[in-house]
Amino acid sequence: AWQKDQPGMVARVATLLGNRNINIAEMRVGRKGVREQAVMILILDDLPSPDVLEEIPKISGITRACLVVLEADRSR
Repeated sequence: AWQKDQPGMVARVATLLGNRNINIAEMRVGRKGVREQAVMILILDDLPSPDVLEEIPKISGITRACLVVLEADRSR
C-alpha cells in the first residue's frame, strides 16, 4: 500500500487485518522522507477476502493499494 508517512498508518492496517483474523507474517515500510510518501509491503499468512481488499484503500492516509500473489514452488 502506498501511504502518507504519518503516525498510526501501520496500526490502522494491522488492526483491520487483525479484526479479520489475518496474520501478518512480515512487514516492511519505506519512505522518501519524514512526512512524505511511503510504501508498506505486507506478507500475509492467508489471502485476504475481496471485502478486505476493498477496505484497505479506504483507510485514511492510504493513497493506493494492490494485491500481489506469489505462488510457492511446491515441486521441491
